[in-house]
This record gives sequence, C-alpha cells and structure tokens, in this order.
Amino acid sequence: MQNLEEEKSLRLQGSLDMSMLLIIIFATVIILLIASIGRGQSSRDRRSWHTKACQQRSDLTEALMHIASLPYLDEHTTVITAGVDEIWRSLGQTLDRSFSRPSMARYARLVRSAYCTTSGPRPLAEGSTFPGFRVVAAVPGRELVLEGCHRFSSYAMIFRLEHVSTGRSRLRAESRAAFPGLAGGLYRRTVIGTGGHVVGMKRLLSAIRHRSE
Repeated sequence: MQNLEEEKSLRLQGSLDMSMLLIIIFATVIILLIASIGRGQSSRDRRSWHTKACQQRSDLTEALMHIASLPYLDEHTTVITAGVDEIWRSLGQTLDRSFSRPSMARYARLVRSAYCTTSGPRPLAEGSTFPGFRVVAAVPGRELVLEGCHRFSSYAMIFRLEHVSTGRSRLRAESRAAFPGLAGGLYRRTVIGTGGHVVGMKRLLSAIRHRSE
C-alpha cells in the first residue's frame, strides 16, 4: 500500500514538473514572438530560413539527407517485454495520442509549425502527419523516421526497434535538431537546457513500454 502511494506521488510530481516546463516553454515562445516583431532584416532572414527548412521534400533520399545533416542531440533507449510487432503498434498509437491533442495543435500553430493537423494513413506510414511532425519513412517493426520544423527549429526523431531475445525488444529514440539565430538559441536553452526534452522523451518511451507490455 505504501509503495502504491509513493508511486502515485511520484507520478503527480512528474506531471507537475512537466506542466511547469510546458508553461516555461510557452512563455518563452510568446516572448520570442513579440521580440521578433519589427526586427527588419533579421526577421526576413529567419522567414527565409523557415521557408527553406520547412519545404516538404518528396524525394526520400533528399529528406533523409536533410535529417542526417541536423546536429545530433541525444538518444534514449528502453528494453520492452514484447515483440517488435506489438511495440510498433504501440509506438504509432502513443505518438498519435500524445501529439494529436488540441493543446499540441495550438502550440504547433503558435510556433508556425509546418505540420499542424492530423492527416494521412493510419497506422502511421510515409506521409502521415500529426501536430509538429511528418512521417518521412516507416519500416514496420524496424524504423520510424519523423521530421518537423517551425520558426525556431528544424528537427527529427528516429525510432529504431531491435530484437533482444524471446519476448524482449529494444526501442531506441534518436533526436536531431538545428536552432538557427538568436531566437533559435534561446529556444534551445529553454527546451534543451531546462531538461524539458529529456523529461518528455523519457515519458514518451515509458508510455510506449506500458502500452506494449
């Protein structure tokens, strides 16, 4: 009983910490948007970068080359007691559920994301979108490649699945991102420097693991 109460307390604290990080990120974005108004050439340069970085690349090789050119951020790994096919289904369902919430769509519009709506085939396949991301490549049971961009960053997430042993598989999540200019640098400090990205990735992998097992 005590362990259950402690687990509930930790979950509540984790939710509060994540909520605070989201508030900080949201407030920073508002400040950056206000500060960017009327900044002349720097604002035009940022729009030019945004247009180029967010162009949809129909050629798979070109899209993958763009992703490979983005600076490496980190990689998170978890071993799940399930087969790769089950984890693959859970991965798609968890991503859809986590990023298709109304709050995520509002945030995507606020930062002028290239992808603000849920569209395309389900289960997730090449061309599917949800707020913040587009599926560049999907190899069921092996690899899912996502890309996205907005005013302050161009980014990608690559999920890889590996068989470990009977009934056990490894899920790896690699993140890459570029944060151009002063505004991009401040956004990076807010999202990466506060630990918000790490917290978010750990929660995402935990949700996938729980859905799979």
